[in-house]
Order: sequence, then structure tokens, then C-alpha cells
Amino acid sequence: MNREELPPAFVSRMNRMLGEEAEDFWRNYTGEEARALRFNRRKRSRRPEHDSRILQAMGAGDPASFVPWAEDAWYIPADSRPGRDLRHDAGLYYVQEPSAMSAAALLAPRPGERILDLCAAPGGKATQLASLLGPEGLLVANEIHPAR
Repeated sequence: MNREELPPAFVSRMNRMLGEEAEDFWRNYTGEEARALRFNRRKRSRRPEHDSRILQAMGAGDPASFVPWAEDAWYIPADSRPGRDLRHDAGLYYVQEPSAMSAAALLAPRPGERILDLCAAPGGKATQLASLLGPEGLLVANEIHPAR
């Protein structure tokens, strides 16, 4: 959906709120979707070459593709199919929008803390939080919409 398809009142409000940053917002809004692969710390291999092979298979892994605000995450090309992999099914890694990873980075949970996630579906942020909390922490993840 591009800017012209949105309600004019919404476009006007966003332009007012964002000021000089509005054009950057609209460029990102209509641009290509960003995707990233985040390794699950609890299941991640202790051998970096295994991670490298996964990233290379996705067309990523170059240090420039590292997601700066999310440990263990790399940008991947939009046309990669990381979900068609047994390692994905086993929970070794998770694919999500990189900006969704910013919630855990900003919260910065430490092992042993307790967190309540009231918007938990589909589970990307919850799995990221759980990996940061470690086995000493407690995460309660809830979603009020049963379909999610």
C-alpha cells in the first residue's frame, strides 16, 4: 500500500508529527520489507562455522548485514526462504522483522528477571526475551486474541 491509498487525515497527521523525518518514514513505509534471522541462544551451535553456513545459505552473514540492536541477528534477503529448513523447525533460528527485535533490546532484560508480555503472538519477541532471561528468569507470554 502506498501513501496515496491511505486516508488523507492519517497522511496529514503523520507528516505533522514527523516533521522533517516524514519523507524518510514514507520511503521506508513503501520500500522493500526488511527481514532478519535471529539465532536462538539456547539452541545455537557452539561452533561458529555452523552459523556461518546457515547465514551463507540465506545470502547473509557479511558483518555489514548484522542487525545492530539485536544480538545474534542478521539481515537476510527478502527472497530467501529460511523457513524451509529443519534447523528452523527445530528452533535454532527465528525469522522476523528487524524492528520487532528492538523491543527486547530496549527492555534489556537480564538473567533472573521477570517479564510479562501481553502482546505475545506470534512469539518472536517472546522467544527473544526468553533467550535473554536465561533459565533463571520468568517470562509470562499472553495474547488476548485466540486466533493468534
